[in-house]
Amino acid sequence: MNTLVIYFSQTGITAKAAKKIAEIKGSDLIEIKPEKPYDMSYWKTIFVSLKEIFTKARPELSMEIPDVLQYDRIMLGCPIWCGAVPNIVLTLLDAVDITEKHIALFTTSGASKPDHPAVKLKKSYPEARWHRPLNANNMTDKEIADWM
Repeated sequence: MNTLVIYFSQTGITAKAAKKIAEIKGSDLIEIKPEKPYDMSYWKTIFVSLKEIFTKARPELSMEIPDVLQYDRIMLGCPIWCGAVPNIVLTLLDAVDITEKHIALFTTSGASKPDHPAVKLKKSYPEARWHRPLNANNMTDKEIADWM
C-alpha cells in the first residue's frame, strides 16, 4: 500500500512524530500549512480554536492541495485542540477525495486521547475507512510500527 503522512503542527511536536512515522513506514510526508499561522500563546490558541469550532470555520490553506489518488493509506497527524482536531485539518480533508482511503489519526496531546476526535472524523467523513487512532506522544519506534 502506498502511504502518505499528512500533518499539522503548531509547536513542532506533531511534526516530530509525523517525521518519525513517515521514516518508519517509508512514506511521503506533507505538512498542512495555514494561510494565517497559529503563532500564538496557548490561551489565544484555545480562544481561536473554540471560535473556529463554533462557527464551523475552514481556515485558508497556504499550500498546494496534495494529490491523494496515488495513496491507499493516509496517516493524519495533528494536536488536539478543545477536544477536536484543529479546523485547518478539516479544511484539507474537505479539499481532497478520501473515498475508500484507509485513514488513521495520530495525535499529540498531553491531556486528551485521540478516540473522541477520531469518532467525530469518522462521522464527518464516512466515505473513508477509518482505523484505530494513536496518541503519538513519546511513542517508541516499535509501538508506532505495531500501530501501523
